[in-house]
Amino acid sequence: MSTTIRAMRPLRLLALVALFLALSPSPAAAADIRSGDVTIGTTETIDDDLYVFGSNVAINGTIHGDLIATGNNISVDGSVTGDVVAAGQSVMIRGQVGGSVRAVGNMVVLDGKVTNDLLVAGNELTILSNGRVGRDAIVGAASTTISGQIGRDLQVGGTNAKIDGGIGGSVLATVERLQLTDRATVGGSLKYTSKNEAQIANMSSVKGTIERQTPDPGRAPLVTGQAALVVDWLKGLIGLLILGILVVFFFPGFSRRAGEALVHSPWLTLAIGALVLIGLPILAIVFFAVGVVIGGWWIGFVVLSLFVVVLALSIPVAAVGVGGAVLRIARRPVPVWLALFIGLIVLLLVALIPILGGLVIFCALLFGMGATTIAVVGNRRAEVAPA
Repeated sequence: MSTTIRAMRPLRLLALVALFLALSPSPAAAADIRSGDVTIGTTETIDDDLYVFGSNVAINGTIHGDLIATGNNISVDGSVTGDVVAAGQSVMIRGQVGGSVRAVGNMVVLDGKVTNDLLVAGNELTILSNGRVGRDAIVGAASTTISGQIGRDLQVGGTNAKIDGGIGGSVLATVERLQLTDRATVGGSLKYTSKNEAQIANMSSVKGTIERQTPDPGRAPLVTGQAALVVDWLKGLIGLLILGILVVFFFPGFSRRAGEALVHSPWLTLAIGALVLIGLPILAIVFFAVGVVIGGWWIGFVVLSLFVVVLALSIPVAAVGVGGAVLRIARRPVPVWLALFIGLIVLLLVALIPILGGLVIFCALLFGMGATTIAVVGNRRAEVAPA
């Protein structure tokens, strides 16, 4: 079989997935989809869900539906009657949200009103004095500052948390440093886990109990220093060896085809590995984004799962090729398991070398991903042999 036919095989899988997505059922009413720099003017009203994929997104008007936005800078100064789902470098909510807000960003700022819940993951969350959350707030951020009001409970995890406003219910915090200022009020109990005592101002108010728990320090390591490095190296070797042996034992045909790809078409294998490393995550994002609108969004997760599997198999597959090349000097048939073992030892020893080790492992990753892809999507010779 020619290398040209082998190179075309990955395209068959992508074509099948794209065809399946196209045949997925779509909702009766199409949502409003926009891209690039998007601005909804103050007099503009959208009577539908709005999906925005751009760089700068500014919502100054009214959306009668949900807002799903990804971009660099996202701001909501108008009104959204449904939920807001946003992911960006900065997310600013200064308007009114009739549902809940779920935001991921480096900096998330709330200076408006959220009727239901607030869920935030990022580096920094700031709820300014005009910020209002009608129900619960769940936060995972390195730095959290709350100067506004939360109607019910607050759950926060991160490094620093500062409460400078009102919490209608209880507070559950897992942080390194917790501070309650003179203006802080908590309608329920305060329970926090931290290695440091919370800074609670005398004028602050906590109606319930205050309970502190210290984090579990964990078990002390049995070995340290160079011995720990050796133990970690052996753990990596054993784990990859077990994975490789399982693949060789249960999928001998796959192992053989992957090895043949590494030996007979190394540069094609390297190119396909680079394509898979870059292309599959992008393909997963595209399928998810398009699938949310027309149906079949879960295909994005299928593609992402496929990427994880290929990534996991890449080092054992590359190790078979490396071990086979090392043992080929014996000029006799070599058991696949022995080639796997020798190849893993060589790769993991090289990985200990600063800079060079990282480059070698990265190249092995590309070769392994390429060989895995060829072995999975390639047909056996028996399938193409004439009857």
